[in-house]
Amino acid sequence: VYWLKAQQRDAHPQLSAGFCRELDFYRQFQQADAPDFLLPFYCSQNTEMLCIQQETFQDYLIVPDAPAFFTLAPSQFSPSQIQTRLLQVLDSLEQLTRLGYLHADLKAEHWREWAGQVKLIDFEQLQAINAPAASDMTATPRYMAPELFHGEAKTLASDLYALGIIVYEWLTQRRLQAKSYQDWAYLHCQQLKIELPAAYLGFQDLLEAML
Repeated sequence: VYWLKAQQRDAHPQLSAGFCRELDFYRQFQQADAPDFLLPFYCSQNTEMLCIQQETFQDYLIVPDAPAFFTLAPSQFSPSQIQTRLLQVLDSLEQLTRLGYLHADLKAEHWREWAGQVKLIDFEQLQAINAPAASDMTATPRYMAPELFHGEAKTLASDLYALGIIVYEWLTQRRLQAKSYQDWAYLHCQQLKIELPAAYLGFQDLLEAML
């Protein structure tokens, strides 16, 4: 089973720009060794066309279906296994950073597991490290670092904050709740309190550093 990602010609300009950004990121590895955090992939070439229900696509991306990394509850792993899994996740993010990029839109579903390795997907919001703050904020409020609510630029710290929220929700098996953008801002900027189950208190310092 594979995932196919293509773009309609009349797509919203912002969505189209994100799709092109992701394709450009993958295409730089078409003729070179791809980093370990990428799933096997295929990007269309300029001469290839894809027809779906009488609509033709020139640009598309194909990657294999891969299970979500954070699907299994932490209770199924020992503390040392949890530590190993978290180190794998951090390593995949570090690899992306070494290439000079921020993911800039991390969510739990963006980590996948393939052939025993941790993979990252969905690079539509990818940006260069130290890029200036965008005029429009594209981050998801659930995972936004406090500084992003104040209009500051995304950084490695904001990527790590998003990952911290993902790990916190995974370890507690509880989703953070807020009803509006303003509520999310209050939660992240003023009200977030890390309370881990007793079995996972060994990860308290790590999460507090990330958050």
